Amino acid sequence: MGVRVKTGDLFCIPLNDAAFGLGVVAANWRSELYIVLFAETVPSPQSADVNTAVLTPLLASSSLDAKLFVGDWPILRSGTDSTALSQPIYKVEEPDGTIAESFDRKLRIPVSANVAERLQHRKGVAPVRLEKALKAHHGFGEWMAHFDELLYINVLRSNTVLTESGLLPTVRPN
Repeated sequence: MGVRVKTGDLFCIPLNDAAFGLGVVAANWRSELYIVLFAETVPSPQSADVNTAVLTPLLASSSLDAKLFVGDWPILRSGTDSTALSQPIYKVEEPDGTIAESFDRKLRIPVSANVAERLQHRKGVAPVRLEKALKAHHGFGEWMAHFDELLYINVLRSNTVLTESGLLPTVRPN
């Protein structure tokens, strides 16, 4: 029986024998996961007593649970707070026009053609692509151009498009 994955699961990704990356299931919508991988590494899964609030989001994408389910990416702990991580905003073509939609589908708002052209369509990737991108970032493989779409900065940009258009409120730190 495989591992049952849920939002808030913090996991590790083997990069080589002496380095492990970290990731979190930031959201879950039906069988689709929103996974965020961090820039920091740890020398072993046992040493991963980390506070996700101080980790730097590096890569993010919707994906499936294959690497988690079979145990290739061991879950270190459950219940990690992922609410501070931004969700991507996608454009979705509907019969009545284009809408902007968050990963979890809680945000669904109509957008103009100008806003829509600045958003990407929803796209998921296989977990192995996320793993290869993280390995390449840390020098354990070659960075491929198609890894660029996985950068967390793209998630932040999708949120900025709606904020700058007045469709989302500007979030001010306390």
